[in-house]
Amino acid sequence: MVSRETARTRGETAARAMARHPEVSLVARTTGPTNLLAVVNCRDSLDLARYLSERIGSLDAIRAMETAPVIRTVKRAGALLPFER
Repeated sequence: MVSRETARTRGETAARAMARHPEVSLVARTTGPTNLLAVVNCRDSLDLARYLSERIGSLDAIRAMETAPVIRTVKRAGALLPFER
């Protein structure tokens, strides 16, 4: 997941641009320290680094960014996942 701070007047533009990226499965406008949240699906850490530097780096409205890679999903909407230890 990637949280972003956008220029207030350009947040909607950034959200719509990111929604067109094939790597992005969810884009949401939020409140708090960041005002844009995206779920990005990448093959590996190198693919994520490329996405962040090339695709997100090209969006002028993005002022700051924080990433939080998901290491294990416990629950999500949709089909239940088996719990493994």
